[in-house]
Amino acid sequence: MSADAPGRPGPAVPDLRPLLSPATVAVIGGTSRESGLGARTLRHLRDARFGGEVLTPGPRDGLDRDVDVALLCVPAAAAQEVLDRIDGRAAFAVVFASGFEETGGGSLTTIRGTVVLGPNTVGLYHAPDRALLTFAQAFDSLVDCRHGSGAFLVSQSGAFGARVVTAAARYGLHLDGFIGSGNEVHLDACTLARGVLDAAEPRVLMLYLEGVRDAGALQALLADAERRGVPVVCLLGGLSEAGSTAAASHTAAVSADAAVTRELFEAYGAALAGSDRELVLAGLGLSLMGRAAGRRAGIVTGSGGAGVVAADLLSGAGLEVPVLSAGLRERLMAHLPDIASPRNPVDVTAQTIGDDATLGKVCTTLRESGEVDLVVVIGREDQAAAAGAHAGAVPPTAVAVLDREPADVRPRIEGGEVVLPDLDSACRVLASCAPPRWSGTAGPRPVAADPGRAGSPGSLGSDPTASESLRLVAGAGVAVAGWGAAATAAEVTALGDDLGWPVVLKSDVAAGVHKARAGGVRLDVTAANAPEAAAELLASGVPLIVARQLRTSMELFAGVRRDPQWGLVVSAGLGGAHVELLDRTVAMPAALGAEHFARRLAAELFGRVPGRYGGLAAGLAEAAFALAGLAGRTGAALVECNPLGVVDGRIVALDARVVR
Repeated sequence: MSADAPGRPGPAVPDLRPLLSPATVAVIGGTSRESGLGARTLRHLRDARFGGEVLTPGPRDGLDRDVDVALLCVPAAAAQEVLDRIDGRAAFAVVFASGFEETGGGSLTTIRGTVVLGPNTVGLYHAPDRALLTFAQAFDSLVDCRHGSGAFLVSQSGAFGARVVTAAARYGLHLDGFIGSGNEVHLDACTLARGVLDAAEPRVLMLYLEGVRDAGALQALLADAERRGVPVVCLLGGLSEAGSTAAASHTAAVSADAAVTRELFEAYGAALAGSDRELVLAGLGLSLMGRAAGRRAGIVTGSGGAGVVAADLLSGAGLEVPVLSAGLRERLMAHLPDIASPRNPVDVTAQTIGDDATLGKVCTTLRESGEVDLVVVIGREDQAAAAGAHAGAVPPTAVAVLDREPADVRPRIEGGEVVLPDLDSACRVLASCAPPRWSGTAGPRPVAADPGRAGSPGSLGSDPTASESLRLVAGAGVAVAGWGAAATAAEVTALGDDLGWPVVLKSDVAAGVHKARAGGVRLDVTAANAPEAAAELLASGVPLIVARQLRTSMELFAGVRRDPQWGLVVSAGLGGAHVELLDRTVAMPAALGAEHFARRLAAELFGRVPGRYGGLAAGLAEAAFALAGLAGRTGAALVECNPLGVVDGRIVALDARVVR
């Protein structure tokens, strides 16, 4: 195994070449009955014409020579005993049996260097080496080992992953390889995927993860893939809303796990699929066509209605459907009847769509125009040549037919033509080829340090009060509006005279208490009404904070929560009393760094009106990461400022909460 480079978290990466390309395989157990796991695995190896040596020692015999892979086809109760006998003789042991940690049982161990895949795995498949190291019936139809797609799937669920492999084959996408990680005694799915990047050098990496088990391993994988230029598409199960760290926390509300995970994937140019079908279609598109130069889509159709639907589907997938220039429309109309519409969608009319010669001229003109980066042609399955819809086409081009099954168009895809059985499939395939939304904003990022995981954080003995929270935030480097503490109405008046009226009065309660919802805040307090407002709040027995009420041009928000998986998560955006309803925030793991956070804030918020909000994205990111540093030093579970006011171009905290 090779060690990680400095600053890149995650387990050491194994050399998977002996696993994917074994010269010697031992099938141990399960061979006496035709339905046994060993017998089924041997049948796969035989039918696939595996070229390596296959041994079948008895479960009690051990190994008298070294092998690359030992496949343990024995029951769970015997697995550890057999593993002990082969430990050190097999580079890898694939344990099929279930009944370990997933049912409350114990784990498997080795001490002499054998690396365990599984247990509770269906094994693996590497088509270039005809290595069907699996008992799964799903692979009965894949023993011909067609390959060359450059697509490889790593799945935490073996059975589900096997179904994805066979579903891809129905579309004509024959995966080069597949590994099911199972219970992950030694090799988690992300570390396996990093090994695949080394050993198999795929063109596209497909993942199915049943939740994020190790954030560091996932981030290390995404960083590796980005560095190598390998697109990653992942179907991720187990996403749920983040639980609140403290009562009524804005930060928890706007930084749900799904949003944070999506930000991590997009930061590294990877994509999250919404279903197994999307996973297959994205793998197909990236395998056949690779990345497009941009996100502008052109549509050629003989039906106005189909063109409208295609535009909606492409826009919904995050692509642009631009109106074509006057010059390009004129060049297109030179090939079309007067009733055609060349704006985009390019409606060539029903009488023209069947004319392959004319269709070819239109598609060539559109594709060579430089005004679109992807093209979908709504036509017949035999029009791929006319449309230029073939593997490696620039720009990527797909033909969508409206009334076919995947099996009907599979031969076209296997022949290198990009023909999809329905409009939705074609649009999803093209969308998968679009470059990541944040590509070009920065080069590949090293895995950054999480301020919440560095060093030994201090400890807050109890929840700080609101005034203590303000002091902590100011000490972290965030500007705070002028304020003072008062225990009497006279002190309130004196502070108001000093700070300048009007002021805000707040009960100095523990930061875990939401002051406004508890009735502990008064706005627009003047010298005239200060005694009455102060007396009303002081009746609770809690001292007050008197803060200058600033006139702000904008209210912002920044917060940090400590997540058991991601470490510190930063959130920022538009703020105020209804930050959750505004939904104009960005949330991401702090490990991605302040510079990336500033770019995302600019893209999502401040860059929408060019030149108007210059500097606010960087300033808000700086404030958010100052809070992250505070959380890292103190061990706080939550730090947030809401609102942050923009005063004469400066970002100033008007309130703060630090929760133990």
